[in-house]
Amino acid sequence: MKNKSRRLTTIGLLLLVIGSSFIAGTIYRSTWNSSGMAGVGGLGSESISFTGPYSLSPRNYAIALNLTYYDAFLNLEPISSVDVYLFDSKGGELWLSEKVIDSVWFAKDVSPTDTLHMKIPYRGDYFVLFITPDGSNMAGFMYPKLYGYESDLLWFSVITFTVGLVITVFSMLLFRSKSKQPTVAGLKKGNAIDGGAVLLSKKVTFVVSPVKGVDGSRFVGQLRKLLVWELEGCFAFPMLEVILMGVVLTVLTPVIIEVSPAFSYNNLLSGVQPIFLFLIFIAGVLFCHSYAGGISRGETKMVLSYPVQRSKLFLTKFIALFTVLSVVYIGVFAVQIPLLALNPLEPMFYASMLLVLLQLFLVCSIATALSVVTKNEVLSILASALLFFGIESVASNRSLVTFTGRFTAGFEFVRQYVYGIWSSVSLSDVLVSVFVVLGVSVLLFVFSYVYFTRKMEID
Repeated sequence: MKNKSRRLTTIGLLLLVIGSSFIAGTIYRSTWNSSGMAGVGGLGSESISFTGPYSLSPRNYAIALNLTYYDAFLNLEPISSVDVYLFDSKGGELWLSEKVIDSVWFAKDVSPTDTLHMKIPYRGDYFVLFITPDGSNMAGFMYPKLYGYESDLLWFSVITFTVGLVITVFSMLLFRSKSKQPTVAGLKKGNAIDGGAVLLSKKVTFVVSPVKGVDGSRFVGQLRKLLVWELEGCFAFPMLEVILMGVVLTVLTPVIIEVSPAFSYNNLLSGVQPIFLFLIFIAGVLFCHSYAGGISRGETKMVLSYPVQRSKLFLTKFIALFTVLSVVYIGVFAVQIPLLALNPLEPMFYASMLLVLLQLFLVCSIATALSVVTKNEVLSILASALLFFGIESVASNRSLVTFTGRFTAGFEFVRQYVYGIWSSVSLSDVLVSVFVVLGVSVLLFVFSYVYFTRKMEID
């Protein structure tokens, strides 16, 4: 019952962190003032595609009009009023093809200098149509500006936070009632030993306990137990919660850089630098804490004093950490699909994820190599952080040596074939961006594995 209560507490804390992170990200997004200017001009009517997938419900539009433009040469005179219609993508296609009005919002007899507040019902492409009642010419400008909160994100945040709070409080009360029962009644004062050593000993005993079956099943069983042990050690509170918070804020807070519906997938590029910071700090700290920290704290020596092979210990550490980081980041990064109103099969999204995972593999491999060589947690963390930041600072952001340059090159290369947009990126640049990074990562991984299993001395 105690273990179940602890697991329930962990789930509640995770939901609390996710909810609070989404609340912070939603509030930050409400400060975006993606304003711009669009020209309006035509005979009787004019339709403009000015919104796009970045107009997130219910982040609505306040549109300031300035249709009093006068030009004697073009024989344009000020208009008295205008009718305004807002179409979604289907309504826009219907208007362009059949001149049929099927709007999601409209306002009639609007003053040419008025400010409109359009309600955006859902994410997607939108088009605004201006019509003069008397069919006269119109000319001028409109200035759209986003305002409000995104209700879907806000409701998700509040509900997740509330559910997490309820689960946490309930599980903590349950754990407190169970913890009142005596647990050390049979121990004498003189026989007490260090609690941390007892805990570690119990964990190691659990890991190396015999598994029934043939050698293959025994190997798989011990590997599975090592994986569970590694996950419990590295993702205990508050480590996993910090990771989730960092990933959520990394995904929600990048500023939108493209407002055109046709180029909305370019907004995936805006999160490159926050993603890089996440990879450096979180992934580097985790791997250095697990490898170098385990050696300096004596955990690795104690585990290897039991019948546990070094190869199993090394592989389980790397697999557990890399898999969890990848799953967490992919899961949260996938939120970009509905946020940007992208198709679930959007090629640019998967190209971005591939490049991010390659960089994650590189960071993990370098952090692991530094950890097993230095056997010092703090030194390996500082060395990996300074190495990556030094490269990013010295080299140009278009250089393939930097993560930003590799990401941009790979992104633009895929984009030119998917959407037909010309790019100067060559195939050799992409090969360097992908296979050189993959090759260096594999080489460092193999070096770390061989050094850890064959050469490294554990004090």
